[in-house]
Amino acid sequence: MTGKTTGQVFNIQRYSIHDGAGIRTLVFLKGCPLRCLWCCNPESQKPGPEIGLIASHCAGVEACGGPCLAACPASALGVNAEGKAVIDRQRCDNCGRCAGACPKGALKLVGREMKVEEVMAEVEKDRAFYRRSGGGMTVGGGEPLAQPEFAAGLLEAAQNAYLHTALETCGHAPWGHFEAVLRHVDLLQFDLKHIDPLEHRHLTGQSNELILSNLERVLSVKVPRDVIVRFPVVPGYTDTGDIREMARYMARLGFVQMELIPYHRLGVSKYAQYGMVYSLAECDPPSQGMMDRLKEVVENMGLVEMSGKI
Repeated sequence: MTGKTTGQVFNIQRYSIHDGAGIRTLVFLKGCPLRCLWCCNPESQKPGPEIGLIASHCAGVEACGGPCLAACPASALGVNAEGKAVIDRQRCDNCGRCAGACPKGALKLVGREMKVEEVMAEVEKDRAFYRRSGGGMTVGGGEPLAQPEFAAGLLEAAQNAYLHTALETCGHAPWGHFEAVLRHVDLLQFDLKHIDPLEHRHLTGQSNELILSNLERVLSVKVPRDVIVRFPVVPGYTDTGDIREMARYMARLGFVQMELIPYHRLGVSKYAQYGMVYSLAECDPPSQGMMDRLKEVVENMGLVEMSGKI
């Protein structure tokens, strides 16, 4: 096995049917260079473990006796006007001791160091489902190419176990990171957030120059049928013209599959847990009618649109 044998994992989601063929297990790695305004996994952005606080689960420091406060070596926990625990993010070093002391599960440590063998032990639990459905393991994030050696180790281990492998990436990584990983990837799902470089920086905090450069090189190592380029549909931020331009660009490069990802609000509640503010509070998900119209736009460019119904 090549590559680093340990890495930061923040979730292993079993029985997924939306991130590759068949029934899959998703392995989410921590760390991402982008800060997409609509990110549904804000806990994935920082590279190391971090503490989340679910305020609604906190019974109140007086009611439980405040074991979390006593457990914190950095004195990073306090009490708000409602008598509930609050985190001073400037003081918190994310050691996780408070989470272990909380009797109600209001505090949780997200992200832990795992070995490739530990991850694969979880993935193997659903082997019977992969065999029957044609599924396998998908590595996502965050951005898995922020941990290229560990991602390569996971994907190689899965291939050696005769499992179908998929990688989800935003593409913002040195090409060398792609080269280390792609030989172990059966299906590449490449997310492009916006085709316009200025809009991309506004929406994600980063230019798309490196991302487009990598996208243009992908078909030098993968055949078109093994790549799906995915594009978010965020009303008011990505519209018909943007998607038409994206589809035209992809067709010119030789890609054949595009997936439109409808914006959703499923991760909004997570932001407060990590002391973050959600920027798209007024944005609504696209209607099925809008998705159907955009699907037609994509297919008129000669591409296969993969998303189906929402």
